Amino acid sequence: MKKISFILPSFEVGGIESNFISAANYLKSSEFEPELVYWFEGGELKKKIDPGVIVTKLKVSSLFSLLIKLIYHYNKSRPAIVQTSMYMIGNIAMIAKIFSFHKPKIIIGAHSNFHSTCKASENLVDEFILRKLSSIFYKRADKIVAVSEGVKNGLIKSLNLEESKIKVIYNGVISKKHREKKFVTPKHSWFSLKNICLVCSIGRLSPVKGIYELVCAFRRAHKLNDNLRLIIIGEGEEAVRIEKYLNTHSMNEYVEIIGFRENYYSYLDNSDIYVLNSYYEGMSNILAEALTTDTKIISTNCEHGPIELLKDVKESKLIDVNNENQLVNAIYDFSKTKKIKRENVPHLKNFYFNESMNKYSNVYIELLS
Repeated sequence: MKKISFILPSFEVGGIESNFISAANYLKSSEFEPELVYWFEGGELKKKIDPGVIVTKLKVSSLFSLLIKLIYHYNKSRPAIVQTSMYMIGNIAMIAKIFSFHKPKIIIGAHSNFHSTCKASENLVDEFILRKLSSIFYKRADKIVAVSEGVKNGLIKSLNLEESKIKVIYNGVISKKHREKKFVTPKHSWFSLKNICLVCSIGRLSPVKGIYELVCAFRRAHKLNDNLRLIIIGEGEEAVRIEKYLNTHSMNEYVEIIGFRENYYSYLDNSDIYVLNSYYEGMSNILAEALTTDTKIISTNCEHGPIELLKDVKESKLIDVNNENQLVNAIYDFSKTKKIKRENVPHLKNFYFNESMNKYSNVYIELLS
């Protein structure tokens, strides 16, 4: 069997991590042998890995040590294909191939806007290194898989890549469970109240997700409609800042941060409004899942993904990035309308799990033929 190694830092809660685990679980029953390679300990999602999947932990303390460990791993594990999760990891994987006796095919995953990822680097030196290495090594990758047309176009523009080098495969986040809708209503008091309008946000509590800014906008919207409530599902470094804001403005009665929930979809499905307030995305998994619900949707028109997903979708609003006034108005306007019955979204079929995995399998077969 041909081994496919998925390279990711950890199993912390996140879209990339979830996608890689789902792919590995699926492939264990196929003609391929999946392996998950990571280096940071912990992570809620590790328990979702099926017993038949190989899990390998590398001892890594820096990008240079990652390079050394990947060279050793290529020669020892001998994967036929290596699939990476992040831009810099893709560069390291490519360099490791140069110095390894074993030469796996390399698929670089493009899961977010390249330019925005570079600009979010800790300093100008890190940004320069990421841009420079990517301009050299991405042309040499066996395949680049982008999660949206926007991400693909951004890569072509930033790195002057040939279009044929990049294939768009949307995240396969929609499964049978979403279509059957056999979910129990969350055990939270707000879901039993008839007279409130419940807003939810789901995701990592990091600055790029704009959840602190959402809380600020929600406070203003709440002054216009005091029946509004906001529930935030996620964990991260912004939690302390948000809690401080809630305490300062006496909003704890109307806003709750409940951490990660495995049944997050039940919260999404039973909310009145879902808000994605990101500064940039590649393609939001939760936004795709929201389209399988009757929940009204507000999203920033960030690069990239939301405009592809929400095209011609009723009861959805695209707002400008970091525009508090538009966000306040969108929340208030939707809070005054009845919950809708969402019509079928034809382009959502691209996000079906089996559809996505079939496309990945075709890429694997093509690279190995």
